[in-house]
Amino acid sequence: MLIFDYFSIGRYSYIFYLIILFCLFLVLLFGKTVYGAKRWLILGPISIQPSEIMKIVLILALSRYFMDKKNVSRFRDIIFPLVLTILPMALIIIQPDLGTSLILLPIFFAIMFMAGTRIKYILTIIFFGLASMPLFWYFVLKSYQKVRVLSFLWPDRASNWGEGYHRIQSLVAVGSGGSFGSGWGNGIQSQLNFLPQGHTDFIFSVIAEEWGFYRSCAILCLYLIFLACSMGIALKTRESYGRLIVTGFTAMFATQILINVAMTIGLIPITGLTLPFISYGGSSLISSFIALSFMFNVRMRSRVALARDEFYE
Repeated sequence: MLIFDYFSIGRYSYIFYLIILFCLFLVLLFGKTVYGAKRWLILGPISIQPSEIMKIVLILALSRYFMDKKNVSRFRDIIFPLVLTILPMALIIIQPDLGTSLILLPIFFAIMFMAGTRIKYILTIIFFGLASMPLFWYFVLKSYQKVRVLSFLWPDRASNWGEGYHRIQSLVAVGSGGSFGSGWGNGIQSQLNFLPQGHTDFIFSVIAEEWGFYRSCAILCLYLIFLACSMGIALKTRESYGRLIVTGFTAMFATQILINVAMTIGLIPITGLTLPFISYGGSSLISSFIALSFMFNVRMRSRVALARDEFYE
């Protein structure tokens, strides 16, 4: 991806968006079902998860819109990007994949904020979103997702609900690691398969059990350095499109890291979400490196934003 100029790729961002949106429709019709979720398209010997690619193309499309808009002074100016975000969210939730769909919201708000949208508009959208939570609970969430929330709020009853098992085993794995861990490959929870999905969603629990508290904190420090450098690229970029896409990708990584780590240590309800660059998963790893290549692309190809002719008038 570094071969191509990010600005030339951005010209086709709406086309890429429509293609991946169509793929999300195809997933609902012909997708492969794994653990009760229909998220993958089978193309010969490989399987693709379009929701992972949607995170990339949504950032490109939103950044393209706000770059062309220049000035977002009215509430109706953010209706179109809001629709761009809600459409894939709805299709991803139906799969169901609540974790990936939730990442799209911080991306939307981060790009809006960096584009100069008024804070009152952002707060208005957040208010209506919170007000619609009862409808979301009764008409959108699946039964097992509700149980995950209830087991998080009342952990003492988690043993009575099957979905509480993931949280309990994750906390046991993290707690048994201690300061220095049980040693590489010696974790009881992970190696004896007490911990479900230890190679994907709960990889941080395996790290905490086998490497311990201090080395887990070292990994989190590496993530903080990575995010700080990403924001540095965004703040130093003088061209609006490059600044917006780097902001979107930084928000994507930050949200994914925060949610994954928080759910493994019991701070939020369990949701299926990978840890960037560490969890096993083809589509997730490829999308992460595509995002990384765009950030490097912006850093390599510095552009100067020139004023339009009407600016001097």
